[in-house]
Amino acid sequence: MRMKLEWIGMFLTLGLMMGCATLRGMGAKHEHIEAQTKNYVYNQPAAAVWPAARQILFEKGFEVKNTGEAGMLTAESEWKYEGKTKTRYLAQATSVSDTQCRIVFTKMQSSKDGNDSERDLALEWELIQKVEPDRAAQIKTEAEQKGEAAKSAK
Repeated sequence: MRMKLEWIGMFLTLGLMMGCATLRGMGAKHEHIEAQTKNYVYNQPAAAVWPAARQILFEKGFEVKNTGEAGMLTAESEWKYEGKTKTRYLAQATSVSDTQCRIVFTKMQSSKDGNDSERDLALEWELIQKVEPDRAAQIKTEAEQKGEAAKSAK
């Protein structure tokens, strides 16, 4: 019986160690993609990327209520109600140069518990994959390499 308990303990310990390595790997992969997304600069002018940014909002079921005031590439969606929470987005394009830009999505949520506003890096990552798939694939490859390295690190 004691030998059986030792084997069970060994397998549990091994399983936990493998699980921790998997979590480290997933965390490293996620952190790399998030960091790359946060600082991403498109190798296209804002006017070329902007239609895809607006399209993503439409695909998510949001109606855009205003865009392009005074030559600015900005879009604010109407509130979308999901249960007791309502959500809307603000999308903003900023020119870095004549041939480069940044796009930022800010997600705003309101519920009986209060209001919250934060940058939506997941939506920005989706846009990168849609607009510049080759660069997105490169970021994914780098992230997977970092994830594998993190798994084997102790």
